Amino acid sequence: MALITSFLTGKPTMQRLGGELVLAKQELDFSVTNVAASDVVQAINIPAGAFVLATWAYINTAEGGIATADIGDGADPNGFDDAVNFNAAAGTVTRTLQGTDAYAAGKYYSAADTIDIVPDNALDLAVITVMALYTVIESVT
Repeated sequence: MALITSFLTGKPTMQRLGGELVLAKQELDFSVTNVAASDVVQAINIPAGAFVLATWAYINTAEGGIATADIGDGADPNGFDDAVNFNAAAGTVTRTLQGTDAYAAGKYYSAADTIDIVPDNALDLAVITVMALYTVIESVT
């Protein structure tokens, strides 16, 4: 198992969605950076004080073979989404599901962290856009 941090140096898209909501997006091109099963791919930086409401994965290019992955963080690798099909048809979107995923009601991060992808299979063709919707909760003192 390797820790893959190279995607964090890419150019994530950060967009404010009215008020304090932030939609962070990062494209993961596994045809450029191949990963092995069980590698931890750090995809999106989450700042301290953030409450992550949900995550999504958009399939730009399917892997072309059996390819599932979990979306979570260091505390729970599949906390946001378990066994996402990275071989689904282009245009497929997966998301955190209420009642089935550990973080379905969201998760508060008191310290900075990352949204991670942990593949169950090697990935060398898939292109995935990972998204996280969060708000930063300011302390009230």
